[in-house]
Amino acid sequence: MYKAMDKKFWEKNIPHWWPDRFHYGKDPLVKHLYDHSWRVPNKPAIIFYGRVITFKELNDLVWRVAGGLQKMGMQKGDRLYIALQNCPQFIIAYYAASAIGATVITGSPLYKPGELRFVLNDCTPKVVLFEDDLFPVFAAIRDEVPSVEKVVVTSLGEYLPEQPDILVSFDPGGKGGEIPDTIAWKELVASEPIKELADLDIKKDIAMLQYTSGTTGNPKGAILTHFNVLANATNSAYGRPTKFDDIHVAVLPLFHVNGSNNALNAPILMGATIVVLVRFDLETLYQAIEKYRVSVWIGITTMNIAFLQHPKFKDYDLTSLTFAGTGGMPLPQALFNTYKEIFGLELQDGFGMSETMAYTICNSSGYSKVGSIGIPCPLVDIRIASLKDENIDAEIGEEGELWQRGPSIAVGYWNNPEGSAETFVKSDDSDFLWLKTGDIVRMDEDGFLWLCGRTKEMIKVSGFSVYPAEVEEYLYHHPAILECCVIGIPHDYKGEEVKAFIVLRPDYVGKVTAEEIVEWASQEMSAYKYPRVIEFRDTLPKGGTGKIMRKVLKAEESERTQTKG
Repeated sequence: MYKAMDKKFWEKNIPHWWPDRFHYGKDPLVKHLYDHSWRVPNKPAIIFYGRVITFKELNDLVWRVAGGLQKMGMQKGDRLYIALQNCPQFIIAYYAASAIGATVITGSPLYKPGELRFVLNDCTPKVVLFEDDLFPVFAAIRDEVPSVEKVVVTSLGEYLPEQPDILVSFDPGGKGGEIPDTIAWKELVASEPIKELADLDIKKDIAMLQYTSGTTGNPKGAILTHFNVLANATNSAYGRPTKFDDIHVAVLPLFHVNGSNNALNAPILMGATIVVLVRFDLETLYQAIEKYRVSVWIGITTMNIAFLQHPKFKDYDLTSLTFAGTGGMPLPQALFNTYKEIFGLELQDGFGMSETMAYTICNSSGYSKVGSIGIPCPLVDIRIASLKDENIDAEIGEEGELWQRGPSIAVGYWNNPEGSAETFVKSDDSDFLWLKTGDIVRMDEDGFLWLCGRTKEMIKVSGFSVYPAEVEEYLYHHPAILECCVIGIPHDYKGEEVKAFIVLRPDYVGKVTAEEIVEWASQEMSAYKYPRVIEFRDTLPKGGTGKIMRKVLKAEESERTQTKG
């Protein structure tokens, strides 16, 4: 019962460069960074708008900030919450926590006060690190998060050179350290460094909690051990493959699993250089690729579409690229073809989720089927559970729920035994737990997987996961809303967009507009999450138990779309 598939149909399509076996070792990623600081001390580890931080400098900064965290009272097992956009401080703090055995939580800069309050009270960090422009969100709920003992504030501009050599498309800030009752980042950097790295059991000690939206409306913190993080980085590094002399550009948000794994951990593991960009800005990205001869860039599909459409695209020399990756939504054939025509590259897409930290299924150059999500990565076992009976496997070509297990997959949810028991299932033939993904797939005769739907009603907006229940929970705080139901609708650029069907309270009918609700929602929820499309209804379809029938609304929307088409 619950065994991996006996026949691995995909093995004939495994890329020739994938190793037969992986040797993960026993050292966390921070130890690999330390080793690079001795082997290649003067090699650039980070380039930030022209500011170069070598591997030795990066390691020294990590050890000093680790010392500062210890001085604040942080110990092994404590938690550090990081709320930063892409910047050197993110990377330094990320590895500094690991150096003392603390757990990192990388929070979305898009969180509004209500979202932030829940996450902080769930993970109970001792120390939080905020970008100065994001601090007001925390300030609004500071008295409601009793676990936080110290607040560190920094500015995006702290590591900017005086004369940046590429476009700076963000506000560098400058208020870090000037906010009352906070600690300036520079104080951590000035601390005495730690004497040695923490003694970690990489298979048991928790490296990070990666929060993902939950089907019940509240986010869930996926527990990732140091071994999970190392295995993910190894899979990504060798599955591309990543070379020692590669130059990566970190434009994916580092707080997201795709960014932290593919744009940070994999390059650090291999000793490659990372060009860090605060956010996705096309002209800055073009300049960075040309200036630093970037060889690897990975974005979500919407980023890749935009990448080829900017009017200045042809003004820059982008010929240094040797790898381009994507994900977050199915890869359009036209996008794949255009990349091949322009760069001679096969745009490679992968499939993953917060619980897997990054992709566990992917297409590879010369070994792909455009439109599929690919084949399982090395050391990832799968089964496709029949929708009729999860105890048996679906047949080839038959739809079923995708289950995954392996060293790269989370071990459960933080502070959520019910959610863990529902999603993570014991194996009969392995120590690794099965992850029930909630995604409906079918496998073809070559072992390629095709995404057919989602059991958990998840909506994918520009690569971000949005669960209807969470959005509905926020909408019910609006005084005019009596009932609501949220679905995803097709969008040419984002993949999907959030739509809300709303029944107004009688005394608000004719007095509240869709535009007003959209504006209100934009203040309550992250930008990717709030509904941009509102449809008022007199009633919503319900089943015999009174439960709103989401599938009926989805069917109606689908029929409407087909009629328009």
